[in-house]
Amino acid sequence: MRTEKRVSASVGPRGQEGFALSLVVLLMFAIGAVGAAGYQIVRLEAAQALRGAETTRALSVAEGGLQWFVGRQGGLVPRADTVRINGGTATISARKIAALSPSEDLYLVTSVGTYADPRHMHAAASRTVSEYAVLKRLPVKVLASLITTSSGVRVGPGAVVDGTDHAVAGQCAEAPASPWAGVLARGNALVRKGGTLLGAPPHHAMGSFKNVVEAAEVPWDVLTDSQFPVDHDGSWPDFSSLAGSSSPVIRVNGDFAPTSYHNGHGVLIVTGSLTIPPASGWHWRGIVMAGALEDVGPDGVFTVEGMLVAGQGAPMGRLTLDAGRILYHSCYAAWAGFALAHLTAVTS
Repeated sequence: MRTEKRVSASVGPRGQEGFALSLVVLLMFAIGAVGAAGYQIVRLEAAQALRGAETTRALSVAEGGLQWFVGRQGGLVPRADTVRINGGTATISARKIAALSPSEDLYLVTSVGTYADPRHMHAAASRTVSEYAVLKRLPVKVLASLITTSSGVRVGPGAVVDGTDHAVAGQCAEAPASPWAGVLARGNALVRKGGTLLGAPPHHAMGSFKNVVEAAEVPWDVLTDSQFPVDHDGSWPDFSSLAGSSSPVIRVNGDFAPTSYHNGHGVLIVTGSLTIPPASGWHWRGIVMAGALEDVGPDGVFTVEGMLVAGQGAPMGRLTLDAGRILYHSCYAAWAGFALAHLTAVTS
């Protein structure tokens, strides 16, 4: 009987100790599990926060790349380009959607921005943005061979103003273009006997200075700004040393009276008045833009093949052309305007 009592007394405490140990182990496991779960939650929230920050930065990179591409673009639009910006990389592509006019094309520009925190390069984020942009291939909208803000134009004997395309098929992609007006001005054009005015229609009367300026879409204030870079500013190039395919942009500050010495091609910007002196013999292929065009007398022989724009800075009075030829040429105009081609974002 005493032996049985000793056994009973020794079994009870050992069972309780085992239960307590199991409970401790269970509680430690539960605490570990809760800790691990908490750690995973914190880790997940941290990763999501990092991902969110990187996604925001990636969007900033994509938008910055888009603005960079559209803002810097000149001449031929490349199919793709890449730039490091805002700590990330933007890959930009452009696809031509449609030809809007002889001087404008519509493009879809897409920018893919990627960004990764330097501490977590494996977590790179990517965002894509797109916008439509118009490539203005010419610094002036094609409307006529002679665009002027004069109150009227008189085409006298010996003068020819022709809005039909003088480029031949195959000379360039644009040739031959549809005929444009011969003259676009505030007022009507009058043709005297011996003068020639051709186009479809021969002339446009826009009614006001504002209407002419808005129709032509010439960024005159930009082109005449000394801060706007051109190939030759206040100096005349030696065309014999230029590549045959080059079309320089030349800016003459103030008035200009060209002679045969100034024969050339490209874009000529005259900030003052363009005066054709007697027996000038001047021949230009491309685009001429001048603050004003003075009357041309019967001896003021000259030829512009491309386009001539005058009076964008201030309205002109009545213009008389008694000599000279202004002939629309789509290829010479297109080649000249190439250097000033630029993208403009389409805003709704």
